[in-house]
Amino acid sequence: MSTEPKLELGAPRPSPIPEEPYSAFSSWQKRSIVILMASVGCLGTLSSFVYFPAIPQLADHLHVSIADINLTITVYLIVAAIAPTIVGNSADTIGRRPTVAVCLVIYLGADIGLALSPSFAALLCFRILQAAGISGTFAITFGVLGDLFTPAERGSTSGIMSFVLNTPPSFGPVLSGLLMQRWGWRSIFWFLTTASACFLLVIALCLPETSRLVVGNGSASATHGLCRPILPLLLAKSSIGEQVSDDASSNERTARMSCSNPLKTLGVLRKPATFLIICAMAIYYAIYSSLQASLSNLFSTTYKTSSLVTGLIYLPFGVGCGLGAVLSGKVLDIEYRRTATRLHFPLDHGANHDLASFPIEKARLGSLVYALLPCCLCIAGYGWSIQYELHMAVPLILQFLIGLSVQGIFTAIGTLLVDTHPGKPASAQAANNLIRCATAGAGLAIFEPTLGQLGPGWTFVVAAACGLVAATLLFWVRESGMSWRRRSRRREANENGSQ
Repeated sequence: MSTEPKLELGAPRPSPIPEEPYSAFSSWQKRSIVILMASVGCLGTLSSFVYFPAIPQLADHLHVSIADINLTITVYLIVAAIAPTIVGNSADTIGRRPTVAVCLVIYLGADIGLALSPSFAALLCFRILQAAGISGTFAITFGVLGDLFTPAERGSTSGIMSFVLNTPPSFGPVLSGLLMQRWGWRSIFWFLTTASACFLLVIALCLPETSRLVVGNGSASATHGLCRPILPLLLAKSSIGEQVSDDASSNERTARMSCSNPLKTLGVLRKPATFLIICAMAIYYAIYSSLQASLSNLFSTTYKTSSLVTGLIYLPFGVGCGLGAVLSGKVLDIEYRRTATRLHFPLDHGANHDLASFPIEKARLGSLVYALLPCCLCIAGYGWSIQYELHMAVPLILQFLIGLSVQGIFTAIGTLLVDTHPGKPASAQAANNLIRCATAGAGLAIFEPTLGQLGPGWTFVVAAACGLVAATLLFWVRESGMSWRRRSRRREANENGSQ
């Protein structure tokens, strides 16, 4: 006999329980938090781009070769590849706020050491410490993006975030040139010291914990002191003065937060789509890094530019990266809406949609992947324009076009990694960082000898050919990514069922 209660005729039906919003933070709070975190992540990029124009001056002042200074870039990238595996997993298990605070303290100490470096050995050691401190903040920023925004909102937000993360290519070298011209290379690191101290103060005062493992959708306040800001300016309204009400849920969070295992970061590479898009990202990042690291030396030897002009020549690439980030964010939202409309998929921005039956790979890569084909032509053309010493405007225009297209695909890949790893977005970005920085470090190690042997023309033709291989991988993921996800989900279900 059924024991379910029956409704009397004419009795009011119970109203459905409203679905909890994906994030309890208001729109302006979410945007403020993402921009703050992206600005911190921006220090990592800035640390590279203010360094590149100083390479000739550093070599001269410390009485070492250009190849020796390039070694500090290679080592920086190697450490920047390894450190985020620890930082990303810590951010996903312990929380975003304490992890980023520790990173900034390490980075601040490294900047002071670099500003006071008396020798090449000291410079190398403090560059290692600098990379260890700041490199993981990039992954944390994407973790915050996954904490606060649904897939339907991530496109344009990721564009804004990428714009902030990638403004250093436009103003960093100019700033470096001005500082060096007035005060010398040490002033670059004093500037970074001041900037990092300011960000550390703002984070201590204002940044709330956003990790869904720690505070859910933000409606519960963090229980640990390090996870709570001094001034609750950006806290979600419902979290002020509230603790986690569900003891079981709280205990579960505590158990899951108890241990950080950096090796788990590499587990995301077992997914074929994740592995392929990270490989593609690594190839383009190696090209991106090699182009920028060689820029000051190539232009100063080919066009006899001064230190200030050497800083200014980074502007076209930086402007292209910034514009590419904003435009690609808009394109990502358009592609998502178009795909969702075609499949009659809900478009409620406040709900976290299940993407198991949604071709998110096509929505994210979409038309942006086609931009890589002309990009490869521009990379090859850039090398030959330097080889034949064409007017300086030609390689600068090609730089702008390369930055525009490469940054678009970087934004798309970063957003796709967040979409396909909802439980651990920072760990996915850390794995991405590991592969791309290791590849870039290896690329830089062989780039200078290759440049000397083949010349700029053929060196960048080889780089363009590698770019075509990466574009092929992305086309493959776009077409097969959803079927791979389904197969992986079925395999995981069978493994869980057999246990």
